[in-house]
Amino acid sequence: MNRRRIAIGVSSVSGLAVVAAGAMSMFGSGGSANAVDLHATPVAAVTGAAGVTAGAGTAQTDTVVTVANPAVPAQGKTPAVAPQTLTMHGAGLFDFTKQVGSVGLTVPTGALDEVLTPATVYVRRSATAATATAAAVPASAWSRTATAEVPDGDVISGGVTDPALIFAMLGGVQPGVREVGQEVVRGVPVVHYQGTLDLAQAASALTGPASAKGAAAEAADAVADKQALTNAAHAFTTTKVPFDAYLDAQGRLRRFVATFSFLEGGPTKPVAQVTSATELYGFGTPVTVAAPKTTPATTPATTSPTTPAPAESTPGHRATTPSAHPTSPTRSHK
Repeated sequence: MNRRRIAIGVSSVSGLAVVAAGAMSMFGSGGSANAVDLHATPVAAVTGAAGVTAGAGTAQTDTVVTVANPAVPAQGKTPAVAPQTLTMHGAGLFDFTKQVGSVGLTVPTGALDEVLTPATVYVRRSATAATATAAAVPASAWSRTATAEVPDGDVISGGVTDPALIFAMLGGVQPGVREVGQEVVRGVPVVHYQGTLDLAQAASALTGPASAKGAAAEAADAVADKQALTNAAHAFTTTKVPFDAYLDAQGRLRRFVATFSFLEGGPTKPVAQVTSATELYGFGTPVTVAAPKTTPATTPATTSPTTPAPAESTPGHRATTPSAHPTSPTRSHK
């Protein structure tokens, strides 16, 4: 990849440079025989989905991230660069109460294991089985990066959007959310909403503990999420993020699609579009995830997208309804 172009989720894992970027081949949809009526305004339904979904305790996740780099014209002796689209797929499990998850990532250059916590991202190269032409490769050591040190708060750089951060982002939902219609996600009837959220507003909303309990751990998680969204608000070309949210009859978030924009380097400063889509399902699935043990020697800095100058304009909303999606982690859906 041209080094001037946006690189999403670049991690140095035992010498392996991995670019987790993505072209969205998104999730399937269809008509619903059982209309979902949440008896709430679109704004209230979407903002309320964070608490309702987190209340489910745990879930399986399936995420596809796309980065679309525009063509760059030739500049003097620098040759032109053709448009480029790359993709990443992540599937895993999340515990919303503890705000911790485990994700397996498939990226253009290989596969990674990732553990996400509110304050830290742990990454390692996945083990590979022996083949007829290559010996088995063991998993590499875990590396860790503090999300506060990542320019975009690891909203995108980690290679997959953390569901806990999705819930935090919903605190910035703007007026004007509209109901698109009835659809189906993984066989479950949902209502589809479309709108815009503001990352800076979402960060400002995180002023205290994640719940009324006021526990120290919850307060620390809220602080970590606040810092992540604050970083993200400065990293993208605008704090305004177009989104699509798909809620089931219980008001739980089943699918969330968001489009982010990065201003690339170079004299022409083209804008790259990153689309992240996450599906949540298998609510209540047992999840046992612990932070891996690392040493200072295995703690490299994560390479993140170039931090652009803030922009005031709001990007136009693009159609984000998917046509197909990679195979889900399991066949059981709840």
